[in-house]
Amino acid sequence: MGSAISVQPLRVLIIDDDQALLRMLRLSMLSEGLEVATASDGFTGLEALARDNFDAIVLDLQMPNMDGRTFYRQMLAQGRRTPVLILSAYGAEAARRELRADAALPKPFDPDVLVETIRRIAEPAASS
Repeated sequence: MGSAISVQPLRVLIIDDDQALLRMLRLSMLSEGLEVATASDGFTGLEALARDNFDAIVLDLQMPNMDGRTFYRQMLAQGRRTPVLILSAYGAEAARRELRADAALPKPFDPDVLVETIRRIAEPAASS
């Protein structure tokens, strides 16, 4: 019998102001074995980053208080380079290029594609 290697689950922070979407994403990711934290705007997202480390961030662009672009710039200004997947109904790919984020998906999206994308951008960071 070989020894089992303990693999830590990927830790994902989802930042979106749509509470129903947050719940759906959280349940979908938990069912795929990911650990999930949520925030409803950029301010609470930055607070979560200050308390914890994450392997990836799923980021909405349009939010009250602090939008996704401002959050992303603040995160970089703090010296963090957590992989970011932009999830937006409005110009997700253009925002990914503008901000140089790691990935983007337009809303609506396929939850399986979302999880695959998170794993793709987070795995290199998690293994280093």
